[in-house]
Amino acid sequence: MAALALLDLLRPSLGHELVVAHVDHGLQSNHAETAELVAAEVERRGLSFAIRHLALQPAADLEARARTARYRALQAVRTEMAADCIVTAHHADDQAETVLLRLARGAGPDARAGVRRAREDAIVRPFLSVTRAQLAQCAQGLQVPWLADPSNADTRLTRNHVRHLVLPVLEQAIPGAAGGLSRSAALAAAHEGALAVWIDRALGDRLHVNVAAGVATILAADLPTQPAARSAFLQRVCQRLAVPAPSQRAAQQWLALGDRGEARLHGLTVVGNGILWQFFVKNVARPPLAD
Repeated sequence: MAALALLDLLRPSLGHELVVAHVDHGLQSNHAETAELVAAEVERRGLSFAIRHLALQPAADLEARARTARYRALQAVRTEMAADCIVTAHHADDQAETVLLRLARGAGPDARAGVRRAREDAIVRPFLSVTRAQLAQCAQGLQVPWLADPSNADTRLTRNHVRHLVLPVLEQAIPGAAGGLSRSAALAAAHEGALAVWIDRALGDRLHVNVAAGVATILAADLPTQPAARSAFLQRVCQRLAVPAPSQRAAQQWLALGDRGEARLHGLTVVGNGILWQFFVKNVARPPLAD
């Protein structure tokens, strides 16, 4: 809601148009109240509004499934409204939590990049350098209404445990730690972006990517033989297809196949026949030990 207020205030100077999209997951007790609050604020500001309702069933990997469904709904709204991009309000504290979680799980070198400021599927996050406290202060100063998600207080969820019990201790030991983690992520993302440019230049048109169909193809002979280079290539394919970045363990699962076989990574199925490698976007749950 604070992000909406800021983007609305910037319209006269930047000249952009706004469409507000709200995804109702139907999972929280106050989901109807939240939708009504957003709708009322949008109407007060005289903006276009789109709401999408999801029908998610409580089961394993619910958070990941909800995130996938949410972004799919937002992309549908973007297409329907012919919007240039999707803006989310991820902030510096979100970034710090993401970096800590990924590093603790043993993800690869890309882990430090955390949440991307801009993705190739037109998702942008302009508030990554702003802390949660600063956004809350902004909302109060602008008299912006908001509601808290009740699930955010549940420390049984890993991210909430890090948010409420780990980061505060780190901030006590190292004041400004969340901001430092966010800045480190920005530097890592810049390094990763430079690497992506060189990978694209090295491959030229030998990597064929069809984002609409959710598939990428390359001849096995065109892949580098060095494992670290192949891992960087897999990372780039995931970026191009806008699927979750592979962990080091997931990359090793693919590398272990040699020149043929099938690997099911989180969000991606990789198939090789000895001549050709194909990478298919698949909305599958995270397989054990794969990601």
